[in-house]
Amino acid sequence: MAQQADDKTTASTGLNLRDVFLIAVILGLLIPASIISYLSFNIQKDNLTAQLDTDQRRLLDIVALGMQEPLWNLSRQAGNPLIASVMEDPRVISIRVTDTQSNQVFLSAVHSERRIGSVSYVEKPVIYRGEAIGQVTMEFDNENLAIALSNQVKNILTILAAQLVLSIMLIMSILHSRFLRPMRLLTEQARLLAELKLDTPFEWSRRDELGRLGTHLEWTRSELKRLVDELRAKTLALEADISRRREVEDALRRSENKYRELFWSNLDGIVISSLDGQVIDANPAFLNLMCYSLDQLKQQNFWGLVAEESEALERFNLDNKVLRFGYCDEFEATYLNRFDNQVPVSVKTVAMRDAFGRINAVWRMVRDISEKRAAEERVQLAAKVFENTVEGIMITDADKRIRSVNRAFTEITGYTQHEVLGQKTSILSSGRHDEPFYEQMWQSISEQGSWQGELWNRRKNGEVYPEWLAINAVRNSLGEITHYVAIFSDLTERKAADDRIQFLAHFDVLTSLPNRVHMQDRVELAIHNAVRDNQRLALLLLDLDRFKTVNESLGHSAGDTLLQVAADRIRSVLAPGEMLARQGGDEFIILLPLISDPGEAALAAERVREVFASPIELHNHVITITPSIGISVYPDDGRDYETLVRNADAAMYHAKSSGRNSYKFYTADLNARAREILAIESQLRFALERDEFVLHYQPQVDMKTGCIIGAEALIRWNHPSLGLLGPVRFIQVAEERGFIVQIGNWVIAEATRQMVAWRQAGLPEVTLAINLSALQFRQPDLAEQVQQALLSHDLPGHALDIEVTESVIMEDAQATIQAIDTMKSMGLRLSIDDFGTGYSSLSYLKRFKADKLKIDRSFVRDIPQDADDSAIARAIINMAKNLNMQVVAEGVETMEQWQFLEQEGCDFVQGYLIAKPLPAEEFAALLTQGSLLPQDG
Repeated sequence: MAQQADDKTTASTGLNLRDVFLIAVILGLLIPASIISYLSFNIQKDNLTAQLDTDQRRLLDIVALGMQEPLWNLSRQAGNPLIASVMEDPRVISIRVTDTQSNQVFLSAVHSERRIGSVSYVEKPVIYRGEAIGQVTMEFDNENLAIALSNQVKNILTILAAQLVLSIMLIMSILHSRFLRPMRLLTEQARLLAELKLDTPFEWSRRDELGRLGTHLEWTRSELKRLVDELRAKTLALEADISRRREVEDALRRSENKYRELFWSNLDGIVISSLDGQVIDANPAFLNLMCYSLDQLKQQNFWGLVAEESEALERFNLDNKVLRFGYCDEFEATYLNRFDNQVPVSVKTVAMRDAFGRINAVWRMVRDISEKRAAEERVQLAAKVFENTVEGIMITDADKRIRSVNRAFTEITGYTQHEVLGQKTSILSSGRHDEPFYEQMWQSISEQGSWQGELWNRRKNGEVYPEWLAINAVRNSLGEITHYVAIFSDLTERKAADDRIQFLAHFDVLTSLPNRVHMQDRVELAIHNAVRDNQRLALLLLDLDRFKTVNESLGHSAGDTLLQVAADRIRSVLAPGEMLARQGGDEFIILLPLISDPGEAALAAERVREVFASPIELHNHVITITPSIGISVYPDDGRDYETLVRNADAAMYHAKSSGRNSYKFYTADLNARAREILAIESQLRFALERDEFVLHYQPQVDMKTGCIIGAEALIRWNHPSLGLLGPVRFIQVAEERGFIVQIGNWVIAEATRQMVAWRQAGLPEVTLAINLSALQFRQPDLAEQVQQALLSHDLPGHALDIEVTESVIMEDAQATIQAIDTMKSMGLRLSIDDFGTGYSSLSYLKRFKADKLKIDRSFVRDIPQDADDSAIARAIINMAKNLNMQVVAEGVETMEQWQFLEQEGCDFVQGYLIAKPLPAEEFAALLTQGSLLPQDG
């Protein structure tokens, strides 16, 4: 009957056990291998695609960076080698460089025969000094990627087929010898047991699991034979006990159902085995973990599931813990699944006892820890990478406090891990970046999750160094930032190399001066600024007279030394902001980026001439060298660099033809103005001696009463040939040539003398305001000069009102505060002149304790028509009131201005609506009038 059942099963399925195993093996190998091959192919495809994209971007970056100088200088010859070099790459089909300014193609190259498949286009702007000056477009052939992917598919399929054939042959050979043949014998013996043919013993000599199973079959046969014999004797007893057994069986069935429910639904694997390792039962979780069915597993011995390296630990725990105490705490081991693959697990073992309390089996709870092991390995690998990478790595918490750094961090910054843990990242700040830079950086990290760029940091020893920094935000499952990871590398060496390259590209090696190219860039920038601000600039082209004679007679070495000495001398007389460059040969070019008058260029040229007056010792020879200088002024003599240089060059040759050692302007008008400036300068040094200066006085009127409460003393110069000059014509020259201190002392003395004269004449007492320059505040005896003038004329301190501009205050705040405090202690009053046109610092207003604020005429000119000027004037008045200061409005010329200021609460005014600056005699006549209100004037 059993044989018939087996035959029916085989007939119904159409497959024997060998076929089933073969199918299972093939599927078991084919499916994972196919998945792995597919994943491997996708990874290779992504890598090849990423590599192609990286190569494209790298070539694009090379072209964009390399085309900066050629495109900026419009030099196709400089750009052609780079284009030809990049076109050697067989994947590049074409390159096109477009000039953004003219919107024309600057350079292009194409190999149309390379287009054998699909193509891709990439483009990038050419950025030079923060400005997009061009666009680079490149066309790539993508067919190479398709060919590489096709070859990769062939290789993977070949390897996959070879692996499958070899694996199937090996597995089937082992299965046939170790499993299928013994299984046939077991099947035959099982058939005999099923047919109760129990007289012939079953003989097994094998010691493996199948041998043990055969031994158990033999034991079963003998037991069955004994039981059959006993069964006949006990049939009557069993029939009597049926009712009781049914009750017990019902109770056991209910208990077993609860056990089975827990057993089968547990997510952890559970396996039950006898003490000798025979598997009794296992739940689905364990079967899935080990890739066995329950029937297959029961044919295995438990110790065959334990890896060799874990068997000793399992047996030790069984013998010394489970059998002694009934359980064993969790430990880790390695099991082998049906495919001999290692499975790392954690195991808890509990003893099972029979009705007499004896341990007869073992219950093991098994949990897969493959992911845990993999995570630990990843952590260990990450730790090794973290510690051994050449880039510095810093990990902070969400508050930007340092939690971990690697060895490269210490090597780059000089800080050890112990020194920086818990510190803010600002410990590395160099101070070169302002707060908005860091705010923008952290905003980018918060919004995009990362930021990278170049910045400056500071080492432990105080050295500031450049670095390339990448910061990534780490978020938890709720999307909250928990950590920041910063990776950086030191750019010091690369920066030094770049700086050297930049130096060689923009500076002259002999004199270390900027070269012609660099000067052209600076001049074009200065022209741009001049156009924006409606200002002027000047170019001075200087040539050394008879330099060729020196070079030929004393040698080129002496000529080089002479050029270096000349460069040093010229540089020594240039003002801040002025620039010197070597044009070529013995020609130098000087840029004056901001001039208010062409005469400033003449003064600069004169300083250069004077610095060459002293002889030069050169190779044991004492020689005298002179310069010839040509001057051109923007925008009068040209509106671009080339024109200005050309005109300056023409003027320089005119200077040479006029006898050398001189300077010439490009136009006759400018020459005349330059001569006027020189005339003013030459006469200014004698003006005090000749008593040519006079003071005029402009009244300051109380807006409520119209009474004259004071006056501002304004200097005038009775020039012997130019007539009466205002301060605009000569004060700047006086400051530049150092005469302003003597002139300022004369103003203090003359103003106090005039006040005494008015008082002796019985005129009303007024306050006289005098202006002090920044150079006067630099003199340590300024307060003594003022005090001496008051004492010599027996005047109280409150008779004088000192007017200073905001720029004077900011130049040397501490020294200015001391001088003003000393003068205020003498009773003098302080007015802030031209308020609103400078720094307008409230903190300095508080420190200086000013008595008056003077609204600059630039804010008064357009009120009340201009809303902005009106708002500024109103704000200054309100602020002064809140600070307990009085307000004086300058330049009041119309009744509308008067009415607006009066309505807003201004205290005093001065301007042409009341009176212009007057000589002392005419001002004295005004003092005799009762009121100077506009309707009375």
